[in-house]
Amino acid sequence: MAELSLRKLSQMDIDLLEANFQSLHGAGASQWFGFWDTNKLRRRIAEDQLIGSADGALAISLGEQMIGKVDWFTSTAWGRANTSACWEIAIGLFPEYRGKSLGTQAQRQLVDYLFTHYPRHRIQATTAAENTAEQRCLEKLGFAREGVIRQAQWRDGGWHDQIIYSVLREEWAG
Repeated sequence: MAELSLRKLSQMDIDLLEANFQSLHGAGASQWFGFWDTNKLRRRIAEDQLIGSADGALAISLGEQMIGKVDWFTSTAWGRANTSACWEIAIGLFPEYRGKSLGTQAQRQLVDYLFTHYPRHRIQATTAAENTAEQRCLEKLGFAREGVIRQAQWRDGGWHDQIIYSVLREEWAG
């Protein structure tokens, strides 16, 4: 099998993201929030290659084939932003690549990348309460389940609970 890696997104990758994530089937029930403006991604790639000081995104590649993307962004700080900010991570895999442990590998590489290149102490992730696959993935990676964020996300015409997970720098085994 081809090797999984992360790389910078390109303008051509946006076409694949549009084709794969602009529908309920492509995004998946836990990630379908309606149509979104991919021109913002195109502008960001031209501006800073989607690697900014407050957020970023990378393509997930299996060999030469893009199969999804990972994102990180500064979460709401747990106190003053200059001393208490943490990264929050997210992932989107194209439908045919889900359920094959590729998401676990990609998120492991992303956490390694973030802890290697940024002086943040905490990385967190939230996932839909019904997304048990992502919960298992985060737990496999060593993230600790911290609790439920009640009715925090509007999706599919209603409010949904989120589960929050985190890993601290000294806990990360990679």
